[in-house]
Amino acid sequence: MQAELKKMLTAEPFVSFTVVMSDGTHVTVKHPEKALLTKHWLYVTTDGGETTEHLYLLHVTRLQRTEKAA
Repeated sequence: MQAELKKMLTAEPFVSFTVVMSDGTHVTVKHPEKALLTKHWLYVTTDGGETTEHLYLLHVTRLQRTEKAA
């Protein structure tokens, strides 16, 4: 999953995507600068920078593109 996330975060042009977790939680990555990928975690800033979601990669079940590339 880490390789897939890295590929999506570095895609040119960037296409926003939603991370679906094992508990059904959905978190949308709207810009690559709003996400930080580490070996086991994905950190995503939401709500205008006021909230950071900590997503453990073992619980990521699916990645969904939310819009088409320009």
